[in-house]
Amino acid sequence: MKSPSRPALLILFPIVVTIGCNKASGDRSSPDELLIPIGQETSSLDNRPLVILGFMQPVGAVVTTTAHQPLMDYLTAQTPYRFRVLFSTESERAVGVLEERLVEVAHLGVVSYLEAHIQLGAVPLVKPLNREGEPVSRSVFVVRRGSPLRNLVDLKGRSLALGSFHSTWSNLVPRYELLRAGVSLEDLESLEHFDDDEAVAAAVLEGRFDAGAVEDVVAYRHGDKLESLHDSDPLPSAPLVIRDDLPTRVSQTVRDALLSLDFQEAEQRQHWDENIRYGFAPAADSDYDSVREILKTVPTRCEGTCHGNP
Repeated sequence: MKSPSRPALLILFPIVVTIGCNKASGDRSSPDELLIPIGQETSSLDNRPLVILGFMQPVGAVVTTTAHQPLMDYLTAQTPYRFRVLFSTESERAVGVLEERLVEVAHLGVVSYLEAHIQLGAVPLVKPLNREGEPVSRSVFVVRRGSPLRNLVDLKGRSLALGSFHSTWSNLVPRYELLRAGVSLEDLESLEHFDDDEAVAAAVLEGRFDAGAVEDVVAYRHGDKLESLHDSDPLPSAPLVIRDDLPTRVSQTVRDALLSLDFQEAEQRQHWDENIRYGFAPAADSDYDSVREILKTVPTRCEGTCHGNP
């Protein structure tokens, strides 16, 4: 196998976009601001305690609140708090903003959550539903329509695109699926890692790679030009995570509001981001034990040490 080409690690800082409030920089004068006024409900939106939700935004993507603003507006209307979104452009930074208490809730990838749980005591709050109303996701090996490849064994001697080492659906789970199929990375003609799933899909669409692995929502998005070579078993979807010091009254209120989103009304939320439009299910740390087992099975860049032991 040719030596993999790995993009250099980018040190990128989060981009803050305010939603539903008039003040930009003065809202969070100190890390403890949220903890002080909790429970002091007022009729003035500007005086309500601020809760910030962190989401991932792929490198190079245009930062926009369009798909996330409806959720912020919904939570602001349904709770005694006001909400703002913060975007991070790479997985390690997403965990960092949680550690630095820049956000109260963060949507983390499963592998990133497991790291945050070990390092920060982070707790899963809810997990998103998919378009079938189930709180699961799958890793999908995609090929261009008309590809002669029929199964994972056919990847021997072929080129494969994977996501970053922190990606659950485009890196960890695909490597596990290859292992189960008896295909080693050395069997591949070439392998390259990309920053995000969309970059993986683009590499396959452009014909630069015979196949790539992405999360199912990305595979569906390109279903007119890409087809599935192999789908993994379902695993719990990437959770919305809270800091371990967030007051219970805050986390419970946010959790209840998120769980109140009706899956049957998802059609009316087509303008929402596809990872949050279908609603949510309760989440617990034990839900992710199956991914911990995969981490013990599949060799990782850090040989499992950064993810700890179950």
